[in-house]
Amino acid sequence: MVSLASMHPQPTGHQFQKYPTDLPSLSADQERFSKFDRRLSKPVIGYDGKIYACSDKDLFAFQSNGSIFWTIRLNYTCNADRAPISGGNEKIYVVAENRILKINLLNIGTSQPAAEVFLGLQPGKEGNGEIIGLSASTLVSSIFINIKGRGLFAYTTLGKLLWSAGPVIDQFGYRQGCRKNATDCYFTSVPVIDQCEASIYISNTEGELYSLSVRSPQFKWIQDLSSLDKVFTITPGNNGRLYVVVPVKALLLALDISSGNVLWQGSIGPLAAADSAPVVDCNGNITFL
Repeated sequence: MVSLASMHPQPTGHQFQKYPTDLPSLSADQERFSKFDRRLSKPVIGYDGKIYACSDKDLFAFQSNGSIFWTIRLNYTCNADRAPISGGNEKIYVVAENRILKINLLNIGTSQPAAEVFLGLQPGKEGNGEIIGLSASTLVSSIFINIKGRGLFAYTTLGKLLWSAGPVIDQFGYRQGCRKNATDCYFTSVPVIDQCEASIYISNTEGELYSLSVRSPQFKWIQDLSSLDKVFTITPGNNGRLYVVVPVKALLLALDISSGNVLWQGSIGPLAAADSAPVVDCNGNITFL
């Protein structure tokens, strides 16, 4: 661990199974998974403190000691490279095949279906493409979905489309976004929410970083980082700063959230993975795990 101080709707059906809460260790759960030779998706910590991850067609809730609290069966195979997201109000969202499933935690163990299709992409319909990533904002009760080649879509938690945005707009006779390649350019990252600033950050295939409002598809600013690389990770500091990691150069940048200007950059040494991203605490201290 490296620590840096602040540098300048359609039901799917489910099966419910309750597990003992006093399992002795994580090894018992690991043994259970080894029988099926499956791997867990990236995890997410819910508002209730439990850890959620999926594997194949199952969604698991883990307690802090690693024991399985419950599991539900989904009708679709989840994407192990996409972590579930916590949507507030006892909701978890999961990317499964070409769908987004909404899990109502209050329905776990009841006669009501716990999982339903929140968004299903069908051939010939709007948004037909790969789901690159999604995020949720409890501030505006909205879900933001990046669909490859289609754009960024904002939905209410009830499934109503609010707005959509592509990587290029023409405003006052000037084109904004994808300045170097308008043909094959599209949003390529998971939308990242800055809850304090009500902003969305997302990057495109050409190394440009965008800031948008959670309430409308207007661009606040676009910062071209392609001179460093076209691939980077984005972490909101919720402190007036946006932190960008450029893995290929092992660089950490701090951007001003109001303008997108680079305030400072520094070397952070070798990274454990290409998608390494820092954790920023309330004091602005930055930690790499």
